[in-house]
Amino acid sequence: MTPLTHNHSTTRTSAGVAGYSGAAFVAFLLVSSAGCSGGAARPESGPTTGPDVLAAARARPLPRTLSGTARMEAYVDGTARKADLLLIIATPDKAQIQAMTPTMEMIAVMATDGQRFSSFERGGQVCRVGRACAANMARLVPLGLPPNELVAAILGLPPILEDAEPEASWDAERGAWKLGLAKPPWRQELWVKPPQMVILASILYRDGKRTASIAYGTHGTLGSDGPPRKMRMRWADDKVDVSIELRDVDLNEVIESDAFTVPCPRGMAQLELPCEQTATSAEGH
Repeated sequence: MTPLTHNHSTTRTSAGVAGYSGAAFVAFLLVSSAGCSGGAARPESGPTTGPDVLAAARARPLPRTLSGTARMEAYVDGTARKADLLLIIATPDKAQIQAMTPTMEMIAVMATDGQRFSSFERGGQVCRVGRACAANMARLVPLGLPPNELVAAILGLPPILEDAEPEASWDAERGAWKLGLAKPPWRQELWVKPPQMVILASILYRDGKRTASIAYGTHGTLGSDGPPRKMRMRWADDKVDVSIELRDVDLNEVIESDAFTVPCPRGMAQLELPCEQTATSAEGH
């Protein structure tokens, strides 16, 4: 089991593939942290040690709920997927995600209450159900994370290595603390920007090879305590590259629990999916 917080699945954490573009990720990080001038001075106050910087980043309150629209662009092994999304999420682990037409008609839906999931397409013949593991959760939005990590990642908190003592150095180019965490064979790098202590990016390595990365951009436009507007996640082994941009969203509104238990339509066959089967292989991609 990958030693990440929130019991991260190993579905997408094998060694990275050749040709994975680290330069492209760094370029996105630089764009996402626009507004920081090169050579930013090291802060004279606030957290400065690795444990304190990480604790401050983790202590940032996440919105209790988020609902609204987003735009997704995903590339899975060279195949492009683009869709408007309707997002309804509640911490720590509940989500309903719909793929929509430009006229806001539902194309497909995935919902989870944190334990089980259901997913079906409008007009389809099969409704897929099962345990809400990372592989099943990736059926509609291929982020490859279990429910609690999916919700936290969308809200700006990526998975973080457990039981690893962080070391901090100041990255003047990005105006952020760079944290290094190691728990062999895993290593993680995090960039945390003061004074808000928002996480700009995370890169995960296994045996020295990059396996996954998340970069965030446009912080602060959804409120000082709101999530970043932009998120990009890449999985090297599955050649997955997903970008999500939040558009018109509401935060901390009351959402009824039945929003996360979407039943299969009457007359549609139910297919129970085991967690050993990945979402991409099940769809034949």
